[in-house]
Amino acid sequence: VLRLAQLFILALEAQLACSLVLGPVPRLPLRRAGGDSCALASLSMVEGGQGGSSDSSEVRKSAILAELARAEGAESDGARRADDADAEEGAVSPQAWVRDEWARLRRGEGEVAEFLKEFVPTFAFFLAIRIALVEPRYIPSLSMYPTLDINDQLAVEKVSKWNRPPRRGEIVVFDPPDAFWRLSQRERDGEALIKRVVAVGGDTVEVRGGRLYVNGQLQDESYVNERAAYELPPLAVPPGSVFVLGDNRNQSFDSHYWGFLPQRNIIGHAVVSYWPPGRIKGLDGVAERLAGPQPDQASAPLLER
Repeated sequence: VLRLAQLFILALEAQLACSLVLGPVPRLPLRRAGGDSCALASLSMVEGGQGGSSDSSEVRKSAILAELARAEGAESDGARRADDADAEEGAVSPQAWVRDEWARLRRGEGEVAEFLKEFVPTFAFFLAIRIALVEPRYIPSLSMYPTLDINDQLAVEKVSKWNRPPRRGEIVVFDPPDAFWRLSQRERDGEALIKRVVAVGGDTVEVRGGRLYVNGQLQDESYVNERAAYELPPLAVPPGSVFVLGDNRNQSFDSHYWGFLPQRNIIGHAVVSYWPPGRIKGLDGVAERLAGPQPDQASAPLLER
């Protein structure tokens, strides 16, 4: 009887030590032999007591903590394996997802259908604006410096060319004429150029002493980088054409090299420079200042290439 009482007291001490160190521990379902961690620790302490080993509190605490950590680790591994198995069962292969989305798309349903309903009209709207109304352009060279610098971005409107001829002072974007490709010895690559219209059909243009004369009148060109380092004899601009020069006169491959530009090659005229923010400005000021009596080109036939 005395021996049984001693064993019972040892078991109580182990349970009490578990509660003091770890706090109340809920009893876990019996998933393995031996019950919960505290019970296993209690049994091991009891068996240790029967063998006559030291029953110090530190030893008992260490044994309890080790057994509890082992039991909790086993529980965590089991839960993790269960979660992984559930995830694998719920996974959908890419091929199955594509087949399902395609079937839903044919019915006008699903994520892809919703995306297309929103994207296609928006894309078509902005594409129509770019093709018919206005398009962005950037400056790749210094031929129009200081008005436009490298990497400046600008808006080019494409409507006015259908209802009026170009005006002196306008900055136009255009497809180069045949003479440009011939003199530059390059194949056509879709490149567009940007220059300023200095004379229109019916005008006489001349460069003398580095200064520009149109119809015999000296032009006030405060926008140019420097005076031209070349001379140009008087030339009559034919109807349906314009004469274009870069504002950086000595660094521009323009009409003083390759001649007149047919009006039909004009893509549009630049209206505003919008990037970088520090260089935002309108580009029609010169054309507005030069607005006045200009040769009538409305009925002038376009030149053939």
